[in-house]
This record gives sequence, structure tokens and C-alpha cells, in this order.
Amino acid sequence: MKQTILGLRAETSIHAGTGQNNGVIDMPIMREVHTGYPCVFGSAVKGAFRAHAEVRRKDLNINVKKVFGDAGEEGNASNISMTDARLLLLPVRSLTGHFKLVTCPAILERLKRDMKMMGKDKAWRVDVRQGEVLSIASGHIFLEEFKFAQQAGLPDGLVQSLEAFGMENLKDQLIVMCNDDFAWFAKNATAVTAHIAIENIDKKTGENKKVVKPGALWYEETLPSDALLYTMLMGKDEHVNSVLGMFDDKPFIQIGGNETVGMGWCKVEVLDE
Repeated sequence: MKQTILGLRAETSIHAGTGQNNGVIDMPIMREVHTGYPCVFGSAVKGAFRAHAEVRRKDLNINVKKVFGDAGEEGNASNISMTDARLLLLPVRSLTGHFKLVTCPAILERLKRDMKMMGKDKAWRVDVRQGEVLSIASGHIFLEEFKFAQQAGLPDGLVQSLEAFGMENLKDQLIVMCNDDFAWFAKNATAVTAHIAIENIDKKTGENKKVVKPGALWYEETLPSDALLYTMLMGKDEHVNSVLGMFDDKPFIQIGGNETVGMGWCKVEVLDE
């Protein structure tokens, strides 16, 4: 049995939708029920990996049905398991400088448990009070419209551990805030974009109108680019290696909807530390 963790760094914004509205946003993104954190459900993650394998099957000589399963009458079950893609770092606007990559103790503790399950122990521990953040700097910082007191005190090894998920030069951007503060940003700091549909042809006259269709306005939520998620991959060695082999030369995958407008592209990083 082989098991590993894959970092998924968003190179473009991700819309992994729920297929239903929440009363305000017509097309919200997937979220964990108990925390409200953005995520991508395991079925969607595995479906994206299978679709990627279908596209690259000739180049890689991968047996897609054997690895991912076959729903036919004489089919077989999948030989790999993949978990939800969990949020690790959330990009947040800063009014006092470059955007920051934010996380919290609850996420980091869960990451430690997941890494231990994958055979990778970490010893860092994080404690931060409400209204304060941990970073490499001191002084005050504005994130969105909120003012926080910075404390210079990131745990030893934390930056290096998170950079192993596919991030570069993370030290200057990493912020750790308390769980309650992070919960607000996870709920309210994602992008919500208004969309319209254009009515090109007048059905009566055949003329090119190029006007907005009546009632064709909707709001779509996305997880911003530079967000970092991770998923766990498990299975027999040969099948896990087949999945990992898809990213040896091209470490990118498309997850979620709106592929034709460039959304959902992630860089895949195999955690091997």
C-alpha cells in the first residue's frame, strides 16, 4: 500500500460548484459543512484526475479503467482512493502591502494529523490570540478592512513544511490568525463575480443585437488563484505510481468548472519530504 499527499496550488481561480444557490450567490463553491472552509469534494477531485488520465492515456499508457474503476456490467472497483481537497492557505488582500496567504491553527493541526496518517510527523505547534496574527514581521497590518497586530513568531519549520506543497518564497507572505478570525475570511474573502448572457440575434428581424438577455444575470463564487489545497492519495503501489506519473513532465491539472475560460488550473506537487 502506498500513500502520499498532493499539494494543489491554484494557478487560476477555481469554481468547484455545488449545483445549487444559497439565496444570495447563484453559483457558490463547495464548502465543508462543519467549518465552512472552501474545499473540493473527493468525488470531484477524483473525477478531475480521471478526466486528466483519459486525455493523457496514450502518452502515458495508463489503464484508466483499472486505476480509476469501470462502471460497466463487468467492471471493477477503483484501485485508488482520493480524499477531499482541503484548504491550507487562503489568499487575502492587504491594504498595507502585497496580498497575504492566511491559515489558522485548526487547519495546521488537521494537516499534522493527515501528514501523520501518511507517515510524515511534524512537531510545530501554533497558538495565536484573536485580533493578532503571526508572521515574520511586527507592527500592524490591514487584511481586508480589519486591523491586526503582527507578532514575529512563526514556528520553526512551518514555512519549510508548507513550501513543500508547491509554494515559493512563502516566508514574506505567510500569516497565521486565530480560528475565529479565519472563519470570517474563509466565508467572506472569496471572489463573487457578476455574469451576464448576451443575446446576439433578434429572432424576429435576424439583426445582431448584442444586448443583455432579459433575466440573464447571475453571481458566481470562486476560490482565488494562489490558494493552496491538498488531497491524499492511497492505493497499491503500481496504481498510485500510475497517477503520479501523469505529472512527471506536466505538473498541472484542471479541477472544477469553466475550463473553457481558463478556470481551475492547479499545479500538482507530490509531498516527498
